[in-house]
Amino acid sequence: MDVTLAASVDEYFHEVVSDALTAVDLDASEPASWYLVGLLGDFTKARLTDEPLGIKLAQHVQDPGERVRNLKQVGDTSLYVAGFFSESLTRSLVDAEYYVSLGQNAYTQLARSMSAAKSLTEVYEELADKFPRFVDVLMEVRKRTTLAELNATTDIAKLYETWLRTREDWVEQKLKAAGVLVEGTKVIQ
Repeated sequence: MDVTLAASVDEYFHEVVSDALTAVDLDASEPASWYLVGLLGDFTKARLTDEPLGIKLAQHVQDPGERVRNLKQVGDTSLYVAGFFSESLTRSLVDAEYYVSLGQNAYTQLARSMSAAKSLTEVYEELADKFPRFVDVLMEVRKRTTLAELNATTDIAKLYETWLRTREDWVEQKLKAAGVLVEGTKVIQ
């Protein structure tokens, strides 16, 4: 789906998330998939902070509302970072597994603290239980949204380099859509 044809950011991300869930073969509840849509929409407007998430998770906060906000921020940020920046994490002091552990822990604690709101409790429990799979979904969303923006020769060159490393069908299809014919290890333009 072209983002310019979507009536809203939520509509665009709903379609991309639905496609990504199918692509990674994850059976997620409707509320959990809409939670991902909202998370992606929120991160189009928000910037990641430099505040260490592990410290934020471990902080003892008296105010229950503030504790819920902290847990949600740790869970959401961990999910987003692990899904969208997993490649760059391989060159970092902390890897994707660190963020998976933080996110699962945060969502588990969040589910326990939301006992009054059953529907939210179920969403946070699902996010915690299937956290690594939801990371896969966001990785797929990243692929789909990044490739939708391709238009420069350098982007196509990067895409071709990705195809040389991975040989993934979706990359090959994007190259073909950009007018680059890929056959074996040769490129025909």
